[in-house]
Amino acid sequence: MKVRGPLITLAAAAALGVGILTVNMSQEPEPAVPGTPVAASTPAPTTPAPAPPPAPAFPAKADYVGKIPTANGTITLDISVEGDKAVAYACDGTSIESWLRGSAVNGAVSLASKDGTGRLEGRLDGANVVGTLWIGQKKWDFTAEPAQPPAGLYVYEQAGVRGSWVVDFSGKATGVLRRSDGSTMPAPGLATDGMAVIDGRTVTATRVQGGSDV
Repeated sequence: MKVRGPLITLAAAAALGVGILTVNMSQEPEPAVPGTPVAASTPAPTTPAPAPPPAPAFPAKADYVGKIPTANGTITLDISVEGDKAVAYACDGTSIESWLRGSAVNGAVSLASKDGTGRLEGRLDGANVVGTLWIGQKKWDFTAEPAQPPAGLYVYEQAGVRGSWVVDFSGKATGVLRRSDGSTMPAPGLATDGMAVIDGRTVTATRVQGGSDV
């Protein structure tokens, strides 16, 4: 009697093994042919970083007026900007005063006095200018708000006598009169049209802009 079961089983197993080998070989990558360029993988697209916000900028012309409380009173400050230049004046209406000049770039002002005793650093914070003022060995933080004419900075100079005023939001003028010998006193009142009386003479003060040479 012939036994066919084991033979059939072995044949089936051999056929299954050949089938598995064929499937595995079909899944293997084909070897690269020498001299054939290999395609580079395409990197995943990247999301560009958001652009930084633009730097704040001053208007073409602007005045900012602030009040700085001190131990002995109040210093009134005006910063006048025109283009990339700025002029500032600070005084207490009696003896303290400082003229400062410098740049107004990218929303920041950096000013100094000619004699090196005064300095001002400020920047736009919303509509206002905030910063620090130095006069001599003292310094004060300040906030100066936008001001519309007649508020602003005015000066009169003749024969060594100089009157300087800051007109605030209420129309009040605070200033110092400096004589040729260096002595100072409160400046006389200033009318809304820039008229003042100095030593019995009626004079006209000039409005100072950021680019003025004062």
